[in-house]
Amino acid sequence: MKKVIVQDTDFDLLETLTFLLEDASFEVLPIMHYKDVAAQISSFNPHLVLLDFRLSGVECTCLCESIKKDFPELPVLALSCNHNIQKEYASAGFDDYISKPFDIDHLLAVLGKY
Repeated sequence: MKKVIVQDTDFDLLETLTFLLEDASFEVLPIMHYKDVAAQISSFNPHLVLLDFRLSGVECTCLCESIKKDFPELPVLALSCNHNIQKEYASAGFDDYISKPFDIDHLLAVLGKY
């Protein structure tokens, strides 16, 4: 079973993502606050991480850079309602991004790549 950490500040979206991914046979660790993600990586040992790329993106970008420094092989994907972050997410080290609102089939296809 693939393990994924999902971080999002919207509780309802986090709950929905958790349900969808568990239904697709992922083991999910849902986290609301980005500051709690790094501490959970070593103990949960995820196959990938989904981070909420909020409007400013600063916290998420710094967290991605930190994760990539300590776990360079761990795929980190951005979840964003901003549709123009291609340059930002790539330069910050994200492996990919998923636009919000997302299509469930597209979400699972992107996760399936990693």
